[in-house]
Amino acid sequence: MKSPFQAIKWHYSSTHYERSQKQIDREEWLIPGVLRFNRFFLMPAAVVMQVCCGSLYAWSGYNLPIERAIFGPNLNAAGVAIDRGQASNVFFVAVAVFGLTSAILGPWLERNGPFKGAVLGSTLFFLGNLLAGLGVQVKSLELVFFGYGFVGGAGLGVSYIAPVSPLQKWFPDLRGLAAGLAVCGFGAGSIFSPFTQKALIGANYANTGVENLGVPKTFVILGCCYFFLMTLSAFVLRMPPPGYQIKGIDIHTVKGAENFANTAPTQTVTKTMHDDPVIDKTESTHTVVDVQHNQPSSSAFALSLSEALKSKEYILMYIMFFCAEITGLLIISKIQSIVQNQLGKGADVAANINSALGGCNLAGRLILPTLSDFLGQRKPLFLFSLVVQTIFLAILPNAIGSQQYILTLICAFAIAFCYGGGFGLIPAFLADQFGSKNVGATHGVILTAWALAGVGGGLIFNKIYKMEVARLKPDLLHAYDLNFRWILAFVCLGVLITLFVPTNLRDRRLPKKTGETLRFRLINGRLVRVFGFKPVMYSKAEEDHEWAEYLSTMETTAR
Repeated sequence: MKSPFQAIKWHYSSTHYERSQKQIDREEWLIPGVLRFNRFFLMPAAVVMQVCCGSLYAWSGYNLPIERAIFGPNLNAAGVAIDRGQASNVFFVAVAVFGLTSAILGPWLERNGPFKGAVLGSTLFFLGNLLAGLGVQVKSLELVFFGYGFVGGAGLGVSYIAPVSPLQKWFPDLRGLAAGLAVCGFGAGSIFSPFTQKALIGANYANTGVENLGVPKTFVILGCCYFFLMTLSAFVLRMPPPGYQIKGIDIHTVKGAENFANTAPTQTVTKTMHDDPVIDKTESTHTVVDVQHNQPSSSAFALSLSEALKSKEYILMYIMFFCAEITGLLIISKIQSIVQNQLGKGADVAANINSALGGCNLAGRLILPTLSDFLGQRKPLFLFSLVVQTIFLAILPNAIGSQQYILTLICAFAIAFCYGGGFGLIPAFLADQFGSKNVGATHGVILTAWALAGVGGGLIFNKIYKMEVARLKPDLLHAYDLNFRWILAFVCLGVLITLFVPTNLRDRRLPKKTGETLRFRLINGRLVRVFGFKPVMYSKAEEDHEWAEYLSTMETTAR
């Protein structure tokens, strides 16, 4: 019997997915005997599932209605509108559980397939919505926390990664586009959900108490709709068949190893290739003959899941992702309150802004990763998104404090765009670095950085906000200034960390020399090693010679 430590170690070391031949044959069809499966069917299914999951981003529209339903009118003794800041914490708990569930069940999903993951996730999210509705009905904020925050958050965590993993495996030739489409729906959820929530609850319920169907029934109705759509999408999700590859790239291939054949060294291999082996086996084929001498196969550069999670580049990417997502996450969670309480706009305008912010989030998730396919790199665009956030986050406190409505929106929209771009880029970035075989697990674990930003950053954000409200009232225009300053420090750290994420295969795999403490590349591509505090620059010829020796060593070892 395995000890708990051995069980955890095994859980994060194995991502092997075992299927019977019968299942593989069955998965060649979307509708048995009627419609063959096509990898492009995955894209709309992923978008639909993510739209439902993305309703989480419209939680700020629930804050004031829930607080009125449970505690009474959202007014202080002087009759001034207030935000108690209690229901908003449900969002941060859901984010935390979302990330933890993704990290824990990421390897499980890889071993069991996306269909089981999607069904489990949609069921938990459905139950979470029902429990949240019941909590409002019986005036128990604790039950809302448990239902939506814990049960619903767990369902969202599984459902989010369920379509991301297969899309990265089916589209090794378009990892950026596949990642963008896999997660762009999450941004779309915050476009539609504020309007459906407001229409079902009652347009001005938070302010007037006049309801349409009310908060509890809204949770039930939307929960049922989400469950139906997510479960329907689950039937489309599947992994590619064994041996599947596009343009020589398979689930093991890391960025930079594409030019190494997927064959054993010093071996001649003849193989028949289909442009898409599962789509139609009757289509035209071509034969490729690979003769490789004295070089390792591309799979020789692959990492196991445990090796990936312990690597220096993964740790740096984790910190980078945390810093890139904390700003947008906290702004999205409070945008409707800021628009109403600081900028003096109505609930209708606040809902519209929330939706527009969701549109920017969606655009970033789709545009930046798609551009990364054309660029052939993810890191420069990640760096771009962090720099943009740094600039606009520095401007935002003054924009809100002086009630410059348009400037505030420009800042918020730019940050939301870059926030979404980070989410769109990260699955493809991880697949480049560690292979798509591990992407469900590596992506799941890195989402704990987002969860940490949500629960840790969110609770700190709310605590500081309440302190500033008490200090500054009745003038609350600068109530967010202190919060935006400490967040800015993390974004600046993210810029610095991103610069040191190694993406070049040589930088990542060439063994360290004695005394080497750091390595990086200049703009002209020259390799620089730092020994203690002394930098040493290498010529291209020196680097090529060292790389050739390393490949020769790998080839000898493979024999």
